[in-house]
Amino acid sequence: MKNFFTTGDNLTFTASQIVAPQHASGDTYTNLVGPGEGATTPINLVEDGDPVVIGRIVGVSNMDAVFATDSIVISTRGVYTLSVNATSAHGIHVGETVYIDPVQATLSDNAAGIPFGCALQPVAGGATTTIQVKLFGQTPDSNGYQGGIGS
Repeated sequence: MKNFFTTGDNLTFTASQIVAPQHASGDTYTNLVGPGEGATTPINLVEDGDPVVIGRIVGVSNMDAVFATDSIVISTRGVYTLSVNATSAHGIHVGETVYIDPVQATLSDNAAGIPFGCALQPVAGGATTTIQVKLFGQTPDSNGYQGGIGS
């Protein structure tokens, strides 16, 4: 019996499962077409191109969500141009790990986050710059999701 299911490069999650960056004015897609879709107010859900995290799975959203129940495709492989903040004075060098904050879904060199990808361009210390990042997809952790089972 063959057990193969999928290559896993693109995974689908419900929008409510996804941690994505906050957008100051709510979801721009909803602002444009929400009333026609039954959404009457701007909402703050994942948008196309957002860096995202679901447990230990990291990637980039391929679509906007209008509702928390929408199915969203997440790419877990590839190179993406994303905004990255170098919090340390030495900055981020080519080949260094970029981390995603598991609460705010922002990218930086803060190792307290979840490993997200590998920087393909540098970021000066203290700066926030758009650079190319090669995705890791998912990363192992001795503690598992949010401190482990039963935490």
